[in-house]
Amino acid sequence: MKTSVFPLFLLALGCGACAPSPEKKVEALQQEVLALHDSAMAHMGTLYTHRKELTYLKDSVMMQDTSAQRSLAHGVSDLVEADEQMMQWMRAYRNPEGKSPEEALTYLQQEKDKIEEVRRSIAQSLRAADSLNSLYRNPSK
Repeated sequence: MKTSVFPLFLLALGCGACAPSPEKKVEALQQEVLALHDSAMAHMGTLYTHRKELTYLKDSVMMQDTSAQRSLAHGVSDLVEADEQMMQWMRAYRNPEGKSPEEALTYLQQEKDKIEEVRRSIAQSLRAADSLNSLYRNPSK
């Protein structure tokens, strides 16, 4: 039985063409990093609102409980820290133009890790603020 090598050659050539180029990998990872940033930024308004609410509760004349004031101050501090982490990330982030694809991929992976940590910090501080707000907004409940 005679087998033609030509179809196998076309199949191998076609599979090689399916693999994304290094530039496409850089572009895809950059888009992923920016999407993570955008999703974190979507929570910044809520972060600011919670910070104002907790500050108000902490400074409230009716709030004489020093333990509550400490808890609320810690909640405010966590929100401020999450905000500052986002601002630091945005100040430090640079488009990887001019880097080799390998350098760009390494840089973008590091930035992805950093922005994921920022997102976790924002989410954790918002959950804590929600709990504190519920606890001290209506202390009789």
